[in-house]
Amino acid sequence: MPHAAYDVLDPATLEVVGQAPEHTEDDVRTAIGTARAAAAPWAADREARRATLRGMAELVRADTERLGRILSLEQGKVLAEAIGEFRVAAGLFDYYADLEWDEVEPLPPRGGRTLEVHYRPVGLVGTITPWNFPISLLCVKLAPALVAGCTVVAKPSATTPLSTIALVEVLNRALPPGVLQVRTGSRRTVNVALSSLPGIRKISFTGSTEVGTSVAAQAAATVKRVTLELGGNDPAIVLDDADAETTARGIVGSAFRNAGQVCMAVKRVYVPRRRAAEFAEAISAAAAAHVLGRGIAEGTTLGPMHNASQLRIVRSMVDDAVASGARIATGGSRGCDLPGYFLAPTVVVDAEPGMRLVDEEQFGSALPIVAYDDLDATVEHVNAGEFGLGASVWSPDPVRAHSVASQLEAGTVWVNQHTVVEPDAPFGGWKASGLGRERGRWGLDEYLETRTLNMRAHA
Repeated sequence: MPHAAYDVLDPATLEVVGQAPEHTEDDVRTAIGTARAAAAPWAADREARRATLRGMAELVRADTERLGRILSLEQGKVLAEAIGEFRVAAGLFDYYADLEWDEVEPLPPRGGRTLEVHYRPVGLVGTITPWNFPISLLCVKLAPALVAGCTVVAKPSATTPLSTIALVEVLNRALPPGVLQVRTGSRRTVNVALSSLPGIRKISFTGSTEVGTSVAAQAAATVKRVTLELGGNDPAIVLDDADAETTARGIVGSAFRNAGQVCMAVKRVYVPRRRAAEFAEAISAAAAAHVLGRGIAEGTTLGPMHNASQLRIVRSMVDDAVASGARIATGGSRGCDLPGYFLAPTVVVDAEPGMRLVDEEQFGSALPIVAYDDLDATVEHVNAGEFGLGASVWSPDPVRAHSVASQLEAGTVWVNQHTVVEPDAPFGGWKASGLGRERGRWGLDEYLETRTLNMRAHA
């Protein structure tokens, strides 16, 4: 009997671009059984897993144009950026295929005893991923999980399932049956099943702090391992010696990437008061240069926001800021004639702490600029917030920038850049921005259990 299905929309045109299965808890139970049958042979041969990941990378690279178009249509992002997600995915498969790590680590002998630490796959992993970067945020989990020897059930966002379904179909040309499966749905059914059913041994979640804490609470009942990459409200702190145009280009490139829907994007900018007008003008000019449109259309540099709810939230934050004394320097309008969820890149000046647009994560195409008088007080202020995902410092003085960066309470702090991640450097948040780390050996460790073997002679 075929599954019920639900429509997936293009957020630029509001047209239906496909349908995805409405899976149930029973479908998740079936996936658990299938994965259980595949688990032991997959975990048995690390070199075979490495070779498979390299083959997966080749398959993805050969199909990026088709896959990228699927992603652009359902998510709204610019086609080149959608294709880029699949290239990132291929790079992650190659990176983890080549990563050196020991399955058995000997410890120094002592008192007639020999000891080994064994690193074994944690088991069946459930991945729950959001709509803003459906592919790169899946594959940063998938690559280390698979090379560790885990099996995986992937649950994409309800509104961007098609690209994940297409990717899994490609990857399963290289993988043994049952190692990787996907379950979709427009409701919370699959998420809850993955989080609560005992056959899942690990949850890796990326999304909002509110949903992530709910997932963690559900996972606690069966004592699952959990990795959470949650919300952020990244500050960019501009020092008084920064070049205005250079800084503006870098900040706008981060803040309005994917219509501002990036967990580690610049969400608020702090500039020295005596240069506030200069920085506001430069940032506004860079933001206003964007061309809004459908992601697959030639010439588009910025797509729509992804859904009506997020657009309403961002508009409400901008309206509240203006009502409290801030003003819009550029943007504020739809910026596009298409019927979708558009908001022109909006720069809000004279913003102040206490405004929702400054204190909360807006996750959209709006950026507040806050003028400061005291750098030390500004650092103290941003450190007092609930989030600690990322931050950046902008200055031509590397010693001074390093000093400020070293005081910021965030999982990643950039200097003269933002939203740049490396495959071999850990990524994750402090405080309410998450638990655990992704990327590098740190990301692999999230999918491994340790076993200590302590032996002595029988005498």
